[in-house]
Amino acid sequence: MLTVVRAVEAGATTLKGVIDATGLSRLKIERALNLLEKQKLLVRNGQGFRATGLPKAVRPARQCGSCNACCDILEVAAVDKPVNQLCKHWQTGTGCTIYDRRPQMCRSFVCAWLQGHLDESWFPAQAGLVVHFSQDAVNVTVDDECPDRWREEPYFSKLVEWSLNGIRRIGNRGYATLVVAGADRFLLLGRTVVPEPTLFGTAFLPLTSDTFRFWRATSPEHLQRLHERIAEIERIRQEFGSCAIPENEDDDPHAPYRPALLRLSHHA
Repeated sequence: MLTVVRAVEAGATTLKGVIDATGLSRLKIERALNLLEKQKLLVRNGQGFRATGLPKAVRPARQCGSCNACCDILEVAAVDKPVNQLCKHWQTGTGCTIYDRRPQMCRSFVCAWLQGHLDESWFPAQAGLVVHFSQDAVNVTVDDECPDRWREEPYFSKLVEWSLNGIRRIGNRGYATLVVAGADRFLLLGRTVVPEPTLFGTAFLPLTSDTFRFWRATSPEHLQRLHERIAEIERIRQEFGSCAIPENEDDDPHAPYRPALLRLSHHA
């Protein structure tokens, strides 16, 4: 909800404006707007909506200074700026030449370093990493001049920590840790890196305290079957103390799961 608050405070008065500013889905934005309306912090009419007393967003703990990483590394569709390409509106010595009429996404964007969540080693202009938090993810975009920087220390250990915290949270409070490095996309499951996660989701099972076995789903139905089999693996583990885990990453199981798992585990 805070992300939507920031967008409204920055001047977004329509649903499209908030979508452009936040990158959130229409459904999530509608839920946030409805909650703000119930709290009488926002009024909507035929022309859009306006704030009636929104709590002030947290002021950045730092200043950008010489850093223009977000204008270089991030994608900003509103000004046709692709990822890892310096914005055409940025001018050395001047900065943003359209600052007073910049898109809502630029107005509302505050990186995690600027908010004070990260130490100086994460200063985006030097680290080559731009980190920002959305409602359901930690998002890391990497400068294409150092595409593997996120795998180095101290960065990787912090990403692992975030990932494990997101996994351990219960229900809708959980979040993903996502890395974008050029054309490559990664999902972190602790120290396990999932390349090119699918839109349908990733099912996973803990192997150690910070590593996981994963399966990338190819459809919602496939994801459901994977989750059902993982639940059966957990039940067998509780009953027998162990259960073999199928090796094929793209495995597409079908019920019943228990007989095949028992045979694989050599349980009577």
